[in-house]
Amino acid sequence: MKKKLQDYGIEVPPGNEGEMSEKGVIGSFEWDGKSVLTITIKEKPFWVSCETADERVILFVDECKGK
Repeated sequence: MKKKLQDYGIEVPPGNEGEMSEKGVIGSFEWDGKSVLTITIKEKPFWVSCETADERVILFVDECKGK
């Protein structure tokens, strides 16, 4: 996932947790190193709904899983 995010131009810190941002959306991630990935959207532009932000995250994760 990190490689794919970097391909999109999003800088991702090393390690299993940290913050990332792009186009006004700021989020954080935490991975347990096995199977649990938690993504939190901390800030977003007012014109991006919570539903849209949520859908984009789910779509990205599904793409990385090969769905």
